[in-house]
Amino acid sequence: MIQEISDDFLLADFGSSVTAGAVVGLGVMDCASQIMMNDQVVTVDYAITARTDLFGGLQYGAQVVHEGLTYKLQHEPLKLADGRFCVMVLEQIEAAADSIGLILANTIISANTLITVGV
Repeated sequence: MIQEISDDFLLADFGSSVTAGAVVGLGVMDCASQIMMNDQVVTVDYAITARTDLFGGLQYGAQVVHEGLTYKLQHEPLKLADGRFCVMVLEQIEAAADSIGLILANTIISANTLITVGV
């Protein structure tokens, strides 16, 4: 006889608090990928696995808070296997602004360096 595993088994052991609007639940955070430019991390995609019945209806651009940090949903949550769980692919809002500032600062420094070297 096959015993069904509770949907909350994974979340109870490995999850942490996730909030999207009025919805609060547990989710498992994963750093899915990162994009680098000139040896610096420009953007990092995060993924949270959570229950579809709680977070599956979110729309593109929705804000999700995980452990005090705010993220933006990159597209609608992707359902896994039988649909009990979904994956929310997110971008950290604060990190994106910091990364743009770093890129601009490095570009200005590089331009100044080139001008100085050329003089």
